Amino acid sequence: MLVPILRTTVDPALIRIFGWTGLFVNDYPTGLGFLAGGIILAVMILPIISSLTREVMTAVPHSQREAALALGATRWEMIRIGVLRNARIGIVGAIILGLGRALGETMAVTMVIGNSPEIQRSLLSNGSSMSSVIANEFTEAVGDLHLSALIEIGLALLSSPSSSTFWPSC
Repeated sequence: MLVPILRTTVDPALIRIFGWTGLFVNDYPTGLGFLAGGIILAVMILPIISSLTREVMTAVPHSQREAALALGATRWEMIRIGVLRNARIGIVGAIILGLGRALGETMAVTMVIGNSPEIQRSLLSNGSSMSSVIANEFTEAVGDLHLSALIEIGLALLSSPSSSTFWPSC
């Protein structure tokens, strides 16, 4: 559903407006690429982050809200000082859980980014992520060198800065 919209309206507009940067260059926009993968992941993790954030914010005691209002705070100040300040750890936890889901959505990204083994500079071009390389080539790895290379890609994924919240010792 998203790829035809990207192909017909979004990609040509990005090429026309931001084509000079080199990040949005594609002679024949197909709608597939890194931009489509990023949008798909954002749509997939948004419900988890928003529902967990809502639950965390409703768990803040009403006495905190009433205390802020009793001290003369406006509604926005009460939300900013009384609710968000007390719920920020839960909101960060919700974001980390959403990012964990994004890391686990290998096949959705593999289908949308085009699965091309070339390294491209444009966000509209096809490519492959590290997790999609592991998923696509692991069953075909017959040699020890190929298998070791795929395991090394997995180790690089685990030791990346974005996954250091899951593996604090890395």
